[in-house]
Amino acid sequence: MLLLAGCASENCDNQELIGILSPNQSSAGLLMNYAKISACRADAVQLKAGGDEEKKLILIYDLYIKARSYKAWNSLFFGLSVTAAIAVFLWPALGVIFKSREQHWPWLQSPIMQTTVTGIAALMFAFYSQYKTKQTQTENLMRTATYSSMALEPLSRKIIADMSSIDEGFNFNNVFDHPDSKSNTAEKTEPAPPPVSPGG
Repeated sequence: MLLLAGCASENCDNQELIGILSPNQSSAGLLMNYAKISACRADAVQLKAGGDEEKKLILIYDLYIKARSYKAWNSLFFGLSVTAAIAVFLWPALGVIFKSREQHWPWLQSPIMQTTVTGIAALMFAFYSQYKTKQTQTENLMRTATYSSMALEPLSRKIIADMSSIDEGFNFNNVFDHPDSKSNTAEKTEPAPPPVSPGG
């Protein structure tokens, strides 16, 4: 904290770096701003030759675009899942509140309607969980690209391979798989011991 307080003065050489430190931003935004500063501080000769800092900036920006997109989707589905969850909890009360209109609104007491609303709430949560996981994984790749001391070529290959697995598409494995499912599968696939011969 003392270091940050000292760098708040006008004479600080890291004024540009301190300027990006704000809690009112996403982790991806902070890492992206830092990558810009690092590229601007790189040696001019290195940049003309297409140096590592320039390529790393493009790599991090590519990840930033994906993280920003995932954040938008998970924010949308978070709002929808909360709204649907509230509807599930309040649905029984609606039948009591609007009991006088039961003849005009028979769907209020319909089990099919209640099941549909519950299913929609579960689906919205599944979408939110999926995109939140993808956002977190992409931000972790940005952290790897920022803090890793690995050379750019193997680092970029690793990140591209990890990004390919993240971009595979929607699946429910992260939502419905239980921790012991893999152990149960391993137990089922464990080879049986060889039979013992009568003479042995």
